[in-house]
Amino acid sequence: MPIHPLIRRAAVLAGTLAITVMSLRLGLGVDVVKRAAKIPEDAEGVGQFVNGAKALVTPALVMTAAICPLAVIAGGLVVLFGGRRGMVIIGSALGVLLLLGSVTGIVE
Repeated sequence: MPIHPLIRRAAVLAGTLAITVMSLRLGLGVDVVKRAAKIPEDAEGVGQFVNGAKALVTPALVMTAAICPLAVIAGGLVVLFGGRRGMVIIGSALGVLLLLGSVTGIVE
């Protein structure tokens, strides 16, 4: 007998909530991110936010810059073969790269 989709969604949601609560209860969330972002322990308030944003945005910008040419090529191929979504792919790739670049400029 198949499981009803609503029951399956409720079970997945309950499991996700339980895992989240357990990880927060055990303290696995904040310290891992702080160590990975190399946020100093003495930073407080806005300084802590700025240091965290710098540390997290820079790797994301590098990854996006590496993927963006591939997305532009893929979008060009879609346009070449008559697809209407090719320009959306190209625009999205360049838009995300521009957005992450501006976030880096705003934070610094």
